Amino acid sequence: MRQEETPGSKIIIFGLAEALANDSKRVLAEQGHDVFSSPFLPAAQALTLIEQLQADFIFCDADPAHYIALLEAIRRVNSGLPLVVVSPQPDTHAWLDALQAGATDFCAPPFESASLRWILESARTSRCGTA
Repeated sequence: MRQEETPGSKIIIFGLAEALANDSKRVLAEQGHDVFSSPFLPAAQALTLIEQLQADFIFCDADPAHYIALLEAIRRVNSGLPLVVVSPQPDTHAWLDALQAGATDFCAPPFESASLRWILESARTSRCGTA
């Protein structure tokens, strides 16, 4: 995986606790991505922000009430927009639930550059493959 494959992607992080958001944001920004974080918003407001920022990827907290509503809203307007669920800790059941709900991927700290790069590349490849 080459770092230059996804530079400058626009990423929105929704609903993560401050420390978790800052940690993931730092690693993604070091890779050259433009990262914006926001408290979790109702789906309609989140879609407006996604459109305004022309986001390429969405990272969202692991609360199913949040990411499922956001996934459903995204599917209605842009079924290919990748959404990655972020949990404060590894949890196999939460990971499987997120993937079954339609999330592109699932991650938990520690946020390592190589693993986040892989998640973004995998999401981009799968998105391009379905377009």
